[in-house]
Amino acid sequence: MRYFQLFEQFINEGGWSTQKTQDTTITPAIIASVVKIFDKISTGFNKHIEQLELPSLDFLKPIGSGSWWEEDVKDYPDKTYGDVDYMIAYPTLDLSSKGERDNEIATVKLYNKELMSWLESEKIQGIDLEESRAISSDASLKLVAVVDLKNGNTGYVQVDMVVTHKQYQRWAVFRMTPIRNVKGFVLGNLYTAFGEMLDLSIQARGVRAKFEGEIMAPYSKRAGVEDRAISTNSETFMTDIVKFFWEQSGTGMPFNDTKISTWSGMDPKSPKFEDLCQGIILAGETLEQLGEFGTTIKYKNSRQLIDAVISRYEEKMMTAYNSSKFDKASTPAAIESVKKIRETVVKYIELAKQQLK
Repeated sequence: MRYFQLFEQFINEGGWSTQKTQDTTITPAIIASVVKIFDKISTGFNKHIEQLELPSLDFLKPIGSGSWWEEDVKDYPDKTYGDVDYMIAYPTLDLSSKGERDNEIATVKLYNKELMSWLESEKIQGIDLEESRAISSDASLKLVAVVDLKNGNTGYVQVDMVVTHKQYQRWAVFRMTPIRNVKGFVLGNLYTAFGEMLDLSIQARGVRAKFEGEIMAPYSKRAGVEDRAISTNSETFMTDIVKFFWEQSGTGMPFNDTKISTWSGMDPKSPKFEDLCQGIILAGETLEQLGEFGTTIKYKNSRQLIDAVISRYEEKMMTAYNSSKFDKASTPAAIESVKKIRETVVKYIELAKQQLK
């Protein structure tokens, strides 16, 4: 059973950056201990940077598979997770002349360097500083938390500090919250597939598009483009996407009594696969209602767009199904874990086809 839990952590969460954490099974109670450590860090570090006349950091919450840890303490106390992802909202300082994204990157590096220096100078309890330093960089902090285990031993937990910025933080927490008891890639791949079919990005910085001058460019293009925000609202982002294309085309069709106006949005605390599918359908139907296909959008009609989304989603899910990580499964327990993940992949491919028909 112990090997099964550790193997499941490895294949689901991407493995470990340090061997020291490999013997700690992460349960809801362990995440609760990590949250207490981070609360103390938040209070102490923000007092420190206030003295430096810098804006505060917001230590938000565990995300990904740990999003539901408080409910799991009550309902599934024996549930296990991989490493802990903890979302931190950074300010955006004016540090670069190259634009907003470069300012964000430079701000993260400045704060991460200062945080690690502060942890070391203050000798903060609850963090293994040597291990943390070994697996971190100014661009990416991974702190190794030191926790007490039920058996009286000491455990070590890798905590990946996931970056967002204050202007995106509500959206980012929503976007990184999975369906409860379902792996994050299931819902994440559907956001991504829909975005890609419209040359948009629907990721942790919101719904975004790229432009060459005033002409929309493929989001994959890197050079000579400007990255612009379309939406960071979980309840209206589908409407915002439709309005964006409507404004781009300038068809003059009035934007009222649209089908997308009936979409209730997604619950940021408990996102549902069915709600996202409904939003995709209504967005497609509204784009067709407004005459957007064949102008700013390459597809001929709503059905063609939605079929493309299904196809791309299936492709992404099958990439997960055929992951090379699964080649490491050699015991009956590990093989069973792979089987369960693959069953989830097949289930949600079929559910997408049903919901998006």
